[in-house]
Amino acid sequence: MRIQEPGFITPEILFLGSRGICMYLVMGEYYALLGGGVAWGVAKLEAQLDQYHVARDRIRYLVISHAHHDHCGALPYLKSRYPHIQTVASEYCAHILNKSKAVRLMSEVNRKVLDSLKRPHSFNGISLDFHPISIGLQVKDGDLLNLGNGLSLHFFQTPGHSRCSLSMYIPELEALFPADAVPFPEKENGELTVTANHDYTDYIRSLEKLKPLPIGIIGYEHGGVLTEDDAAEIIPRGLTATRQQMERIQKRYEELKNLDLLVDEIAHKYLTLELFQLVPIETMRAMTVRMVKSALGLV
Repeated sequence: MRIQEPGFITPEILFLGSRGICMYLVMGEYYALLGGGVAWGVAKLEAQLDQYHVARDRIRYLVISHAHHDHCGALPYLKSRYPHIQTVASEYCAHILNKSKAVRLMSEVNRKVLDSLKRPHSFNGISLDFHPISIGLQVKDGDLLNLGNGLSLHFFQTPGHSRCSLSMYIPELEALFPADAVPFPEKENGELTVTANHDYTDYIRSLEKLKPLPIGIIGYEHGGVLTEDDAAEIIPRGLTATRQQMERIQKRYEELKNLDLLVDEIAHKYLTLELFQLVPIETMRAMTVRMVKSALGLV
């Protein structure tokens, strides 16, 4: 089953945000907010927390899956608004969130999208502009957070989509939160979208790492939630889809014999998908260059 509307997935998991940009509140004795959202989603997030009567003082952790603007754009606001919440990320994600070039790029994208949507650049008197962020807790494979009430959050480093990608798993609920480390069904026909932006080999290795996990729920940060058989089958399907996409890129390159043409073709194809329509073309092209080179064995 596929769930695309925010609301309770289980009594312990609350889907927040929207179909396009998803966040999850995991509620044990202590709460963990998974996903850093986007600047233009802050007002909606606050309204949803009010709607579901969430006590902000119980939110102890904010977990950032990776340092892309659509997964950490709300982080500066949330850190300012709720300083008691501890930020959690991989070591390399923590590095990127303080790297001047990456911070500048995310700031520019935030600003451009806010302007294009005609949204204010502040909320509750707090700026929505992106700036360097310090991470309170850096985690790696095998680390976990005990949330109490029988819930624990386990971490897996799952590079491939990005070098810093982190996936979260709750064994007690068989719930996986991989962000973009697992292909997701963007289209209604169930066709999977593969986002091996950084490295196809690492992306496949990460899928293989997650494959042994019993999965009854998978909460993406784009596209919503899969449950039941759809969730249980997604890793094997994702591996097949990833390998097939690599083969298509290699075949198309043999036809075009031109890397720039191939990058432009694939970048524009991604931009036709609903979930990527707000991504500036120059950003999409920059991501696609690395992805194509990886599929061709050029990195």
